[in-house]
Amino acid sequence: MTDYSTARLEQAMSAIRGYIDAEMERSAQSVMGRTSGFWKAEFAARPNYPSVFDYLAFRREGFTHGMADGFSFDLANARAQSLAAEEGHARRTYEIFRQSADPARVAALDEAALGAPFVFEHAGVNRSASFWTNAITALRVKDILGGRGLSARPLDMLEIGAGWGCMAQQVHQLLDVRSYTIIDLPQNLFLSSTYVAATANRRPLFARGQEKSVKTEPGSLLCALPGTVPAIGQKYDVVVNSFSLQEMDLETVQAYLAWIGQALKDDGVFISFNAHGKAGVRAPSDYPLDAFRLESLGMFRAFPSGLLNTIPYEMVLTPRKGGMPPDAGLLDSLGCLFQLGLGDDLAPICEQFVQGRLAPATEKVLRQLGGFFSPASDRRKAALAGEVSSAMPAIHAYLAGLNSFVGGDAPAALPLFRKALEDGLKGFARLRACAHLALLRGQKSLPEWTADFDALLAYPELGRMLENRDRAQFIAQFDRIMSVDLPGRRAP
Repeated sequence: MTDYSTARLEQAMSAIRGYIDAEMERSAQSVMGRTSGFWKAEFAARPNYPSVFDYLAFRREGFTHGMADGFSFDLANARAQSLAAEEGHARRTYEIFRQSADPARVAALDEAALGAPFVFEHAGVNRSASFWTNAITALRVKDILGGRGLSARPLDMLEIGAGWGCMAQQVHQLLDVRSYTIIDLPQNLFLSSTYVAATANRRPLFARGQEKSVKTEPGSLLCALPGTVPAIGQKYDVVVNSFSLQEMDLETVQAYLAWIGQALKDDGVFISFNAHGKAGVRAPSDYPLDAFRLESLGMFRAFPSGLLNTIPYEMVLTPRKGGMPPDAGLLDSLGCLFQLGLGDDLAPICEQFVQGRLAPATEKVLRQLGGFFSPASDRRKAALAGEVSSAMPAIHAYLAGLNSFVGGDAPAALPLFRKALEDGLKGFARLRACAHLALLRGQKSLPEWTADFDALLAYPELGRMLENRDRAQFIAQFDRIMSVDLPGRRAP
């Protein structure tokens, strides 16, 4: 059992905080070390740098606000959410994430008591909501690496943006980790490095000094502020980023991807779980992928953590050795369609896309559907003309129904959503179509939704929307997704 004694924690925290204090000002002056507007707001809304006393219960005290724990302090009113609310959050989280992975696989992973998480029984084990959320990511990383034959060898792993360290701790249970590196902003690096050092029994090292002068050692945890990245001379088997590139300024994202392209081993893999439209990355093609080969693309997780959330997509990338980088126009079309919940429906097309064997007719339709992502309704309607309805009937009916729904044309939207369901619309898009039908009919339940997924438990906001016949939130989300304006972006 790992020793969480206050003396060991104090020693690790002192070393990590000393490193941060010495390097943070210089790091902040670098492109990678900039704190985006998103994270400035997050850091301002929570306490940072807990003491040893606070760290022993940091997961109950608001220090992880914005990082997947449901329980957090309402700092404006200095009032904590109730335990009952946290239990409800855990139930909803379990319901969502059991759709993406076998609960037995998650239950086989242990959760450290450090941080005093709120745990509740699901699948025969007591785990926190954040544990389930992060486990889906960790298990997916293991499966990706297993599919590439990498999971059986000792790995040098790098995580950019490790939150408070939960996924990293789980990965140490799933894989043979030779060394682990975390790059993050100071406030987050303090939390995650302390957590991983304690729970995975890792020896902290620190990135500083001359260019490419720092390398990892077996059993080490290399801690790096973003501005110290040039000091890292290590090559990595695996680089993972989940949900933080999407929160950075575009220039920062470009700098990170340029560095990752050089930091991967020849057979290394970069795994990105990110979306667009949250900060500097406004469209999928804003991710600079010229140095990479796109090995797989798909919607990450079967159902998002919130009904109206931005939907991340999974990109598995390897060093490009000849050939062409991913087609930007097709990548934009697919990534934007994911935002409407169409991951399951697009899975076969994504596989053909990454393998370079899209049929010309399918490619033509995908490029045309890129025109749907425009603030102008007439452009959206034009993008659905021609061969789209015969090539992708369920997707066509769903998109046409959405266009009518946001335009207030209920008589047109109703049969279109019904047709999309009849034509086999899948997954989260199917749930959304059922919700739109219920709203249009004034129903407070989802009669067409028959899957083994309690959508009203998982998404209580949907229940409130049905109760109040509130279409406005769906329309506002649709307008946000359309604001990418792909036709405008592609204009010469």
